[in-house]
Amino acid sequence: MKSGSRFLVAVVFSSLWMGCAGWAQIANTPVDGEIQRYERLLQSPVARNDGATWWKLAMLYQDAARYGDAERAYSDAVELLRTGDKAIFANAMDGMGTMFVETGRYEKALPLEREALAIREAQNDSLAVGRSWMHLAMLSLGKHDFTAAAKYAESAADRMVPERTENPTATGATAEEKMTALVYLSLVRCAQGDCGRALPELKTAQSIALTSYGTGSFPVAYTDFLMGYARWKAGDDGSAAGLMKNGIAGMEAQLAWGHPTYISCAKQYESFLDQTQRISEATEVRKKIARLSANDRP
Repeated sequence: MKSGSRFLVAVVFSSLWMGCAGWAQIANTPVDGEIQRYERLLQSPVARNDGATWWKLAMLYQDAARYGDAERAYSDAVELLRTGDKAIFANAMDGMGTMFVETGRYEKALPLEREALAIREAQNDSLAVGRSWMHLAMLSLGKHDFTAAAKYAESAADRMVPERTENPTATGATAEEKMTALVYLSLVRCAQGDCGRALPELKTAQSIALTSYGTGSFPVAYTDFLMGYARWKAGDDGSAAGLMKNGIAGMEAQLAWGHPTYISCAKQYESFLDQTQRISEATEVRKKIARLSANDRP
């Protein structure tokens, strides 16, 4: 995970995970500055023909939840990169696929993810294949294909997270990738109605977050929230309350402008508060959501 940089946001099977199933941009101000820098750069005729520059701008737009702009930039990037390095081309297609998954356009994502996977398999790129499996897991979950989602999520976690085994071996996966694989597997298990089985994966993800990013970071706050949600759905309201409260507070510190990830998680926290008769707290959260939604970024 690149601290202060981009995080994945998965959009999957229910209102819980609509924007609340992956990593989100930590700080919007640096991203805005980077977007402006790349937009100025692309005014140059040379840069306009550089697929890598369009790809970088597309990812920045995606981080900022500017999905229309991201789609246009990804389209230019993919077209320009098509005849170049196959691995880079696959990465750009995979990125565009995740953007479509985030916005619920699964049929647009599917051919991109399949082609990226085929290229990675042909190149025997084990780690990149694991990334494709992660994203296909979320795509399948978004389409309510729980069997395929479970197959891809289990395979990705087995491939990318050596911490899950008794005899771990290095895979080259980053902390971000390990945590993402674990979170996606936990989402599949919750979708299958067994949030209790999601907790070990989330605990491992949280351990990686604490080691890699430290207390007070967005990854720790996010895994706190997900663990709270899983405990709630597993019937442990007492433990869930503190975890969800801490998670939302930590996320708010990073995403106070109202990123879709924060808004979606806040709505789930509001539902938890309502259902557990914490009425005054639910009212405050509801007011905050309304205020942030009214000031939504373009």
